[in-house]
Amino acid sequence: MVYSANIPPTGAVVSESPFVRSLDVIAMMADWQVMAAVTRGTNYIRDLSETYLPQEPREDEDAYTTRVDRSVLSPYTSRLIETAAGAILRKPIHIEGDPYWLELSENIDGIGSNINEYARRALVSSLTYGHSAILVDYPAAMGARNLAEERAQGRRPYFIHVDAPQIWGWRQASTMPGSPLTQVRIHEYTTRPLNDFGEEQIEQMRVIYPGKYDLYTLGQDVVEFSESGGYSLDQIPLVPIYSNRRGMLRSQPPLLDIANLNITHYQRQADLIHALHIAAMPTLVLEGWDDTTGSATMGVNYAIAMQPGNKAYYVQADATSFDAQMNELQSLESQMSTLGVTKLFGQKFVAESAEAKRIDQAQSNSVLSIISQELESALNQAFGFAAQYVGMEPPEIHIDRDFDYYRLIGQDVSVLAQLNDMGKISDAMLLEILRRGEVLPDNINIEDELEAAGKPATEIVEQAQTPEEADSPDEEMTPDRVDRLIELLSR
Repeated sequence: MVYSANIPPTGAVVSESPFVRSLDVIAMMADWQVMAAVTRGTNYIRDLSETYLPQEPREDEDAYTTRVDRSVLSPYTSRLIETAAGAILRKPIHIEGDPYWLELSENIDGIGSNINEYARRALVSSLTYGHSAILVDYPAAMGARNLAEERAQGRRPYFIHVDAPQIWGWRQASTMPGSPLTQVRIHEYTTRPLNDFGEEQIEQMRVIYPGKYDLYTLGQDVVEFSESGGYSLDQIPLVPIYSNRRGMLRSQPPLLDIANLNITHYQRQADLIHALHIAAMPTLVLEGWDDTTGSATMGVNYAIAMQPGNKAYYVQADATSFDAQMNELQSLESQMSTLGVTKLFGQKFVAESAEAKRIDQAQSNSVLSIISQELESALNQAFGFAAQYVGMEPPEIHIDRDFDYYRLIGQDVSVLAQLNDMGKISDAMLLEILRRGEVLPDNINIEDELEAAGKPATEIVEQAQTPEEADSPDEEMTPDRVDRLIELLSR
């Protein structure tokens, strides 16, 4: 069935097709375009050269094309995003519940990604655009009568990753905060076979309502209604993951200011690369030469015969003229490094007091902790939808909030062992602190280990240490290390 964008089969006149962005989405698009420019690589930003590296007045096309082709984007923003995602998901995600969920988490998206891989991709997308989303789907039943038969058929819930720019619009039941979604439109591309060996890309819009969905395909000036289907939930199973929330499915990229600096750096670096190329090619000047008498051939095996009073010399740019551009590039690099690291990790490259370091670390942990809590909450909601599909109790998802890599050294372990011998901390507490301090494996079960070992916790620790760690000389117990031990003890 085919109909135009404005006249559906019922004959009723409507004001828009599903292929239209809402005002909220349009307002966010400018920021998304900036983030895409600095995260999709050099070739992508070169394709957008008219926007990000415009042609100079009186610059001819060949010279402009050459300047664009020499430009290179330094991936400061994308590296910072990857680093932040790695810090938040430094330790594996914990899943507590029925073994079914542990099995499901090993292939959470149906294409082989485990929950940690999937969560990292979703978090990188959220940090890039301000939010991303999880769409929880469940294949249609194929005659199965119970959960066991569904498992035998391979029927299982799975997560679909959705980037923020894919969500073109939505509706809520009311304007009240937290009001449930009543419609979501997700834009997507797919391919279908064409003739015997070819294929074509199809633009689709998936319109999801509580309990059902409609699928539309965009042709040439025509919208085609492709299919409609239902599902067993009375809610829309779409879960946003926010990194800088502004409202329902509205956000702002948390690293937008760094992205703008990254674009300025790209522009200045392109100018410098082009200028250095020109400066490296000195220009020959033949003073008094009559260019109508013929051409001059240059080379180490040639000489120029000239009339008295004429001159031949090279004109070359003064190398010191590039110092200002180099200084500006270094200043931009310093701003991006300092701002990015301080914003997310609270670390500075200057001397500061211990109290200032603690304040900065608390602020950075607050930023990373908020994003981590958003991800944890989203995963719990997504597994909650999956649990409704299969009629089971949902699991509990936990993400470790220890964002700093800090491995306890031999002296730390000795101090903790003494506290254990004095009865100040229990065996279980000792092993838990050592697990958090990267001495014991992260997936160790403390209770099972103590029960199975049947020996003091200090012996378990000695066996877990490498010979180098056990024989290493004691290091100075600095105030920072004391603070860290106190922090581990207080958790």
